[in-house]
Amino acid sequence: MPTVLYSNDSSYYSMIARLVLAEKNVKYDMHKIDIHIKMEQFMPEYVKIQPNMTVPTLVCDGEVITGSDKILFFVNKHFPGQDLLPEEDTSAIEKSLKLHYNFSIEDLTMGSALRKSPIARFALGRGLKRASRRCVQLMKTNPEFKVSAENKLKVEEERQRLILSKENNYTIVRQQAIDLCDILDTELGKHQFAVSNKYSLADVVWTVFLARLFMIKSDDFITRRKNLNAYWQRMTLRESFAGANIWSKMHRGTLIRIMFALLFRP
Repeated sequence: MPTVLYSNDSSYYSMIARLVLAEKNVKYDMHKIDIHIKMEQFMPEYVKIQPNMTVPTLVCDGEVITGSDKILFFVNKHFPGQDLLPEEDTSAIEKSLKLHYNFSIEDLTMGSALRKSPIARFALGRGLKRASRRCVQLMKTNPEFKVSAENKLKVEEERQRLILSKENNYTIVRQQAIDLCDILDTELGKHQFAVSNKYSLADVVWTVFLARLFMIKSDDFITRRKNLNAYWQRMTLRESFAGANIWSKMHRGTLIRIMFALLFRP
C-alpha cells in the first residue's frame, strides 16, 4: 500500500510535512487538496479521512496521521535515513518544536494580509465566511459528518472573530516573530543548525518558518541577522528544499486565482 500525503502547495504545515518526507527520502503519492478555491477539505471523501478538515494528512499502511507535528515524529520513526531526533539532542529538539508550535503562524500571515489593502481585508473576510457556509452545507448534505462539521464551524467562527476583529493580535505576534528570530540567531551562533551541529526535526520547522517570513515580506527579520541569514541561505541550498516545494513567495498566478475565488465565488 503506497504512502499518501494530502497536501496543499502553499499551506505552511503541508510544507513541513513535505520537507520531512524529502529529508528522509520517502517515496509517496501526492494528493493535492485545494483549500482556497475549490475548498476540497470540505469534500466528503476527504472528511472521511480527516474529520478536522485540515491539511496535511499522511496515510501510511492504512494508518492516518494528521497534523504536521505528528507527521514529523512518525516519518522520522518509521522510515530509514538520517535520524532527525537523535537521543543526545532530543530534549533540545522537543523544546525547539514546542517553541515553534506555540506560535500562531496563521495570525501572523492573516494579520499581514489584512494590512495590505482594503480589498485584501474584504476578500479575506469573504473567504472565512465561505468556509463557515461550507460547514453548514456539509451538515445538510452529509449528516453522517454532522459532529465534525459542527466542530469545524466553531473553529471557523472563532477564526473570523479573532482575525477580522479590529483588536486582532497582529502587533503581538509580529513582535513574537521577531523574538523567535532573535532566539534562532543566538542559537545559530553556537552551532551549525537550530539546536546542534546536526540537522534535525527542529530545522524542518524553522526552515518553513523563515520561508513564510519571506512570503509575507518580513524577510528583513532574517537578513539583518548575520547567523540567521547565513543559516537560511544554507537551508535553501539543501536538495530537500526544492524537492519539498517550499514556497518563500506567493506565486502571482495563484494569488490572483485565490483572490478571484474569495471575491466572487459563493
